[in-house]
Amino acid sequence: MGKRSRLDIFFQDYYLKAERLLYVLVAIGIILATVEVIYDGFLALIKAFEYHDFSLGILKVIDRFLIALMFLEILYTVQIIFGEEYHLQCIEPFILVAIIALVRRLLLLAFEVSHAGEVPVERLQLFILEMAVAGILILALVWAVVIFRRVRRRERDKEKIL
Repeated sequence: MGKRSRLDIFFQDYYLKAERLLYVLVAIGIILATVEVIYDGFLALIKAFEYHDFSLGILKVIDRFLIALMFLEILYTVQIIFGEEYHLQCIEPFILVAIIALVRRLLLLAFEVSHAGEVPVERLQLFILEMAVAGILILALVWAVVIFRRVRRRERDKEKIL
């Protein structure tokens, strides 16, 4: 390979600076959204006692806080990107966000089924199928996190030996 031109270096340098600026803007947006969702979660917690069906109020609280957790995991991912060695670590927070989203969906499905009253068999079958798929996905994603952590631990052990 030949030498890189000054123009290539110039564009790459400014591209990386623009990329960093965009990550900072995304991080600020996620922080503001997280604060808003947490605030909304506390309001929902206060209003939970006003609902005729208390479990509906609590479900709204859990929903808000699970969304806040998703935002925090995405923010953690942005933080990792600013780190030097993020090639393998960057994947895990996205997987954790997916797990939280799937657990949130399972909770909502369980609530819908338990409070729907008379549910046609076809619709109940679809609920059960969606819950089974979400459960399988959760197990697969948890297994992926376990594998990533084992790989990371092996890499650290190799570095200690060297």
